[in-house]
Amino acid sequence: MASEIEAGRGDRRGGIATALAVVLLVCFFLPWTSWQRGEAEPETYSGFGVLALSFSAVEASREAAVARVEADLERRRQAIVEAEDRAEQARRQAAEAQAALEAAPDDARAKRDAERYARSADRALEAIETRKAELAQAETARQAFWTHYLFYVYPLLVVLLLLAALAAPAFALLGRPQAARGAAAGAGLLALLAFLAAHLWFALPLLGLIRIGGWLSLAAGLLVIPFALGLEGTARAIDWINRRVGLGVAWLALFMVLVQFALVLMRYVFGVSSIMIQESLIYAHGILFMVVAGFTLMQGGHVRVDIFYREAPPRRKALVDLFGVCVMLIPVCLLIWAYSLPYVISAWQVFEGSRETSGIPGIFLLKTAMLVFVVLVVLQGIALALRSILVLAGLREDAGPAAGGAH
Repeated sequence: MASEIEAGRGDRRGGIATALAVVLLVCFFLPWTSWQRGEAEPETYSGFGVLALSFSAVEASREAAVARVEADLERRRQAIVEAEDRAEQARRQAAEAQAALEAAPDDARAKRDAERYARSADRALEAIETRKAELAQAETARQAFWTHYLFYVYPLLVVLLLLAALAAPAFALLGRPQAARGAAAGAGLLALLAFLAAHLWFALPLLGLIRIGGWLSLAAGLLVIPFALGLEGTARAIDWINRRVGLGVAWLALFMVLVQFALVLMRYVFGVSSIMIQESLIYAHGILFMVVAGFTLMQGGHVRVDIFYREAPPRRKALVDLFGVCVMLIPVCLLIWAYSLPYVISAWQVFEGSRETSGIPGIFLLKTAMLVFVVLVVLQGIALALRSILVLAGLREDAGPAAGGAH
């Protein structure tokens, strides 16, 4: 009997998940976003329009980068021509000053002018050589134009989203509910990734440019995963992600101990040091504490300062946790995201590196840990909220280790 009830619940969840996948399909025909290309008026694009635009935008981005490089090279060539003109003028002035000095060798002013114009001519020649060297360096520099093709990841995400959303009702019609739920969950995940990718890669604001189809796609993507996997299944999937990430990154603690020991040995025994090795400690420390925050929340390892929570019954704890996640944790994380995103995007635009010549050229990666922190903590907060809902519904005894003892 219990298995039949559970099967009935699974069928209902699968039906709702399939319906939400169909909603994702319908949203492809609705306006997703408004986009302004160059100086033209903003245009509204449907999901299919965004897909076509994202494919064409990759090559347009590469062509714009090539044009910027060519314009820079042309500017350098023009600077050399102008420097040569100035050098020729300085040479004539130096020749005239030398002729005046030869005509009046005892004239102190003519001597000073001849020396001054001669120095000016030498500096002009040095400027030409410097600019030619800069041009040669710019012409031989390896331009990473291939990186623009990484933007193909976005249209591929949208294509996979479309295919997964099509597969969910197709599997449902074929009588394969498990496959239908899996396809629906995949469509929801891809919808969230596509929305996040557009927000990150194109610096697309969350408000203002998103239209009804975009918001419906985001809402359907957020809802379809819990309905496809169930609340407990979704929480377990989030736990799996944070457990894998946390246990992997935890090895950085051992790395920090070994590197610090090596630095002390190098400095006080061998009298040598390395800026790159010293900076590796900063990277390891920052990544360790930022990226493992979600795993720590899953284990209930964050500090709690409370009086009543520790001895409270599970239902009251669940209510407090649900309120804390929805009203405090997620809004604070979104605030951190809003303030960190421009900071991270500007670092990626120039591939920001160390201020030290021999330092690690990866500051942009270290700053990205702030966004990873937000994503993993929000995910684990959602898992805690889902388990709290199950506790309040009487389907669980407690919300797990995250709702454990206070410190």
